[in-house]
Amino acid sequence: MTNGIMGDVVQFLMQNLADHFVIYFIPLYYVGGRPVALLSAQLLGHGAAFLIPVAVLLDTIQIPFFHHFQAAVFKSGWMRRLFAGKREKAQKRQETALFRWGRRLGMPGVIVVAMLPLRGCGMLSAFVLAQLLGLSRLTGYMLLISGSLLGCALVFGLGEILLGFWKMITS
Repeated sequence: MTNGIMGDVVQFLMQNLADHFVIYFIPLYYVGGRPVALLSAQLLGHGAAFLIPVAVLLDTIQIPFFHHFQAAVFKSGWMRRLFAGKREKAQKRQETALFRWGRRLGMPGVIVVAMLPLRGCGMLSAFVLAQLLGLSRLTGYMLLISGSLLGCALVFGLGEILLGFWKMITS
């Protein structure tokens, strides 16, 4: 019974969303994250040759905004005064297990944090790690883009496995 309902939902999505790829993919990518957007687009029949470059582009577009945000907000005088008494808490947050692990890995850690499809990982976390490591802008960009590319390939590969299981179950 549930297999029929799920199949109907999948058919509905394939018929109605596939024609409006851009309308749902970009907001879904930024709100739901890389795994949700890529898996849903893959379910709708879009291939890796199209999805991976689009996803890497969407990730790459974020990096200048992170740099601008960091420069405009965190280096402003009012922000320094606001957080003057909270430096210890900020230091403790930077010592989370993820960032300690990333610092030990060094530059490859930036790639790993950018690529992992887990909560707390992604482009913003990898950007923060690159800043904590003191990497140059060019090096940070290259590592972030590499992590995005590998992360998209990882999610796409997992999607292929899930689609294979789905086809086995429904056949």
